[in-house]
Amino acid sequence: THPRVTRPDPHAGFRRQRHPGFELWVDSPEESTAAFAQSVVRGLGDHPRWLHCRYLYDARGSELFERITEQPEYYLTRTETALLAQHARAIRAGVGAPTLVELGSGLSSVKTRHLLDAWADEPARYVPVDVSLEALAASCAALAREYPGLSIRGLAASYERALPLLRELSPLVLAFLGSTIGNFNPEELGDFLERVSAALTVGDHFLLGMDLVKDVRTLEAAYNDRAGVTAEFTRNLFARMNRELGTRLDLDAIEHVAHYNDRLDRIEIFARFMREAVIELRDLGRRFRIAPGEMIMTEISRKFRADEMAATVARYGLETVRTFTDPTKAFALLLLRKRGRSALAEGRQRSAWTHLATARARTLELIDPLDDADLVRQVSPLLSPVVWDLGHVANFEEQWSIRALDPAVPADFVRDRIYDPIANPRPTRKHLPLGNRAACLAYLHEVRQRARQRLAQLDLDASDPLLADGYIYKLIAQHEAQHSETILQAVQLMEGLVYEPARRREPPAAVVPVDPESAVIPAGPFVMGTDDRGFAYDNERPAHAVDVPRFRLDLAPVTNGQYLAFMLDGGYRRRELWTDDAWLWLQGARAAHPAQWVRNADGTWSERAFGRTAPLVPDRPVVHVSWHEAVAYARWAGKRLPTEAEWEKAAAWDLEKRVARRYPWGDLSPTDDHANLEQQTFAPAAVGAYPRGRSFFGCHQMIGDVWEWTASDFAPYPGFEAFPYREYSEVHFGRGYKVLRGGSWATRPIAIRNTFRNWDLPERRQIFAGFRCAADA
Repeated sequence: THPRVTRPDPHAGFRRQRHPGFELWVDSPEESTAAFAQSVVRGLGDHPRWLHCRYLYDARGSELFERITEQPEYYLTRTETALLAQHARAIRAGVGAPTLVELGSGLSSVKTRHLLDAWADEPARYVPVDVSLEALAASCAALAREYPGLSIRGLAASYERALPLLRELSPLVLAFLGSTIGNFNPEELGDFLERVSAALTVGDHFLLGMDLVKDVRTLEAAYNDRAGVTAEFTRNLFARMNRELGTRLDLDAIEHVAHYNDRLDRIEIFARFMREAVIELRDLGRRFRIAPGEMIMTEISRKFRADEMAATVARYGLETVRTFTDPTKAFALLLLRKRGRSALAEGRQRSAWTHLATARARTLELIDPLDDADLVRQVSPLLSPVVWDLGHVANFEEQWSIRALDPAVPADFVRDRIYDPIANPRPTRKHLPLGNRAACLAYLHEVRQRARQRLAQLDLDASDPLLADGYIYKLIAQHEAQHSETILQAVQLMEGLVYEPARRREPPAAVVPVDPESAVIPAGPFVMGTDDRGFAYDNERPAHAVDVPRFRLDLAPVTNGQYLAFMLDGGYRRRELWTDDAWLWLQGARAAHPAQWVRNADGTWSERAFGRTAPLVPDRPVVHVSWHEAVAYARWAGKRLPTEAEWEKAAAWDLEKRVARRYPWGDLSPTDDHANLEQQTFAPAAVGAYPRGRSFFGCHQMIGDVWEWTASDFAPYPGFEAFPYREYSEVHFGRGYKVLRGGSWATRPIAIRNTFRNWDLPERRQIFAGFRCAADA
């Protein structure tokens, strides 16, 4: 069945409610219980175990938190309130914005009243944002009575869902008080600041409240109040699990523990189980045993230094206007402003040049071990001679970084013809006058020098879509990165060559076991694709809502060991496992195993890679298999390949925040802890090697290691528009290509994200491709 598709709406999922004196925009709650359950599975399946603090704030939790702020030990609220009372009018006079938006407004917005008193002197608007609808409605009703002239629009949503709506409210001040920012770990903080910066218009302000580093006794007392309210707040999370998820936990056997970690400058809050407990989530088929004395982290509260935070936010285009602190330096308010576009232009130029230079350095590094004969030979009709790839990279850069930006520059018709991939199919390229290593390197260098001179003269803030935010330079860098992977495909097939790259590290072993076999992805809509104009290709656009039925997806790609079991069970001989087209291909290709496997004399298997042969590693993803082989294996396993919509939902969709992530782990760029990318390992890593790279649903290694075949044909999304040229995507639609997702170990980070779509014909095996299986649920 085909998923149902609709075009996105910036307010999609929100319902508008009118009340006396205010209105509410309520995010769709259909998946809230499913999100809670999935979050519990994520946290309890991790090591060490944790639960997300956002689920502390149901109606009961919000009431308890308001009581916490009233406890004598809890200095944060009193100190911040005093700062706001003293400086609210100065803040209002300095920012001049008529709209005040508050993230995490809470039940009473007591502190915010000082700001509202300053804002209410003239017509103004207040937009409180909170995940608890009950707390938000009560707060808005009370404020509507106190400030009858104030326009109030409440947003009952997560921060991530609410932030994209702020651009229509500019000019504004976004307030994030109570040191709630301390609940974010460093990676989450970066993601949050990225979203805040993207939501603000140049000149908008961000008022940030944060608790400062201080003596341990004061800190620990604030989170261990004598009245026991904070302890009740912690236990309420498990009471909510009992109410909403059907667990049967003995709350009296759960103890609140809070202490200061001076190494990380944060309070850490745990629930300690005094007796053994079992947490069972039947709908997801998951069961967790909690040992006596085991502690589950429920919250962190980081403490900051004002100068360090100012430096951190500056990286996200936010400049510090003023810092307010109390006499004891216990708490700080930072008033920040979104920098102007002109201030970012120089940074964009540096970024554009860095992308270009990094891509070129890697290309030259990869070809350095190859001699002249290696560069000019064509090892397969499916792949170009390496010198053609090099010349094509230079010609592409010449066309787009020089001629497309200056029509007065004359065309180079001879080179354009030689390096036109449509006019010259791969099998014919060895017959072209390609030149040798020296000629190609000279062409690359000459074009790069001209491109750099041109870049220095350009305004990347221009309205031209090729120049805006340096798009064309990111496109050129991505294009070169993609060809570096293609070059490695050719090198892999060069007989008689033992390839010695400048850098190579052993693919990492498993860090955590991958158990159970599959994740349950609940039914419902998600946002597929992207509207990004900074990096994304035209075939990734536009973003659109896709309604996907409930399904299961393997937590990891199929491994060598699993695939060997398919082979030993006669997988290549069993006609019923293969489609008609696949059976014809199988007979013609005489395939009996993945393309680079070698059968040893004793019946065991080895794998050949870049001129070396080594024993097959059972727990690494299988690689160099065609779409036909992937489908046959899936049938043998009683499963199927996922559609690309299913694959992307499992990789990208965050059910808690109701937003799509750029990568499975979030929006921050990949590191060596997240994924096997960047052409360093020259082989897939063991399944379970990258627990930090898991998706929201717990799926491992969806980015890196191996490209993953999907069941989908390569076709345009609804509303597709070719840009900047038809030949990248449009001419390939409807020609029998199957979509691959996720990238491989040979993919460079600039050229991969959850929305990236690769494609190839179903019989192809030269690419670094594997797969994972799906099933109906």
